[in-house]
Amino acid sequence: MANIVLGVTGGIASYKAIDLTSKLIQRGHAVRVVLTDNTMEFVTPLAFQAISRNHVYINTFLEEDPSQIAHIKIGEWADIIAVVPVTANTIGKYANGIYDNMLLNVLAANTKPVLMAPAMNVHMLRQDSVQENIDKLRTQGVEFIDSETGFLACGYNAKGRLADVPKIVEKIEDMLNLKKDYQGKKVLITAGPTRERLDPIRFLSNFSSGKMGYSIAEAFKNRGALVTIVSGPVNLSAPSGVKVINVESTDDMFQAVKEHMDADIGIFTAAVSDFTVKHPESNKIKKQRGQVPSIELTETTDILKYVGHNSESMYVVGFAAETHDVKNYALGKLESKQADAIIMNDVSDPSIGMNSDENEVTILFKDQTEVHFERDTKAQIANNIAESLKDRVKK
Repeated sequence: MANIVLGVTGGIASYKAIDLTSKLIQRGHAVRVVLTDNTMEFVTPLAFQAISRNHVYINTFLEEDPSQIAHIKIGEWADIIAVVPVTANTIGKYANGIYDNMLLNVLAANTKPVLMAPAMNVHMLRQDSVQENIDKLRTQGVEFIDSETGFLACGYNAKGRLADVPKIVEKIEDMLNLKKDYQGKKVLITAGPTRERLDPIRFLSNFSSGKMGYSIAEAFKNRGALVTIVSGPVNLSAPSGVKVINVESTDDMFQAVKEHMDADIGIFTAAVSDFTVKHPESNKIKKQRGQVPSIELTETTDILKYVGHNSESMYVVGFAAETHDVKNYALGKLESKQADAIIMNDVSDPSIGMNSDENEVTILFKDQTEVHFERDTKAQIANNIAESLKDRVKK
């Protein structure tokens, strides 16, 4: 199978890297482990050596084989480097070119794909400097698997817990290009909300975060697709290797979509506004005592319907985010939009609704078959969607 270098940094989640090593070995991969000094406050090299059946690297200056420079040779041997867990400290050093331990020196000399799995307190994770460093590394091609929400060692029940080991294994194998189902396929994705201006400072919009669309973009990109996102206003970093077209209004999004009708697959996750203001004010609407302004709305263009009725060869997938009678509305949309599939989800549950990190969906296909995915992270749901569509898209 593959040669995997597993870097482990010092945090309470370090012990989970022992399980990850075991799982990778069981799947036929060769694993070499690199530990930082802080990691050894939590786990020992012997545990990793026993499971990996390989030497564990801990010191840049301890050369076991004088004919080789270890931190260079390890990177050359690897097909991928996964740093699990990765701390804010290591993220910051790597992002800013500080290479003061064995693991960072391996990363400095590396030319192979890198995956990082953050694990830390929620407030540390949300620090502007940490997020800026993550964004910086993403622009350089480093992949991240999001932390999960759950019980943390500090006592919080919040985001920051290391992603589940099976999901990390799957992410590593996806990055190893073991699946290239969509090699060369053009994939168009709409994501996020749209904004319809009332006046220069106010607008109509919704709570969509764009997380589902961006996760789908990354899943298809990892499988070889050429991905374009037409994105409403979101606070997300673009996945590396994905083209992003930023728009504001539904009409902006419609115009951008029309320019990409040659896509092989279109997945329309955006929560577009159904209505826009007929006559937006050029000046701020002022509050006047006893008077409530009247705002006239008009329908926006139905982007999914336009694509479904006008595309020649695109495989068209829409989303139906509903709060009640979900399946009936989704089936109606499948027919009226002339889509190939509709992905329905119940957004009345805030834990899997808009702006959440998890989802639970059912895909309804036009041949009347269904595929249901139980509640999971949006990244995993995105991978499931990509897997389900691969045999239905024209080769």
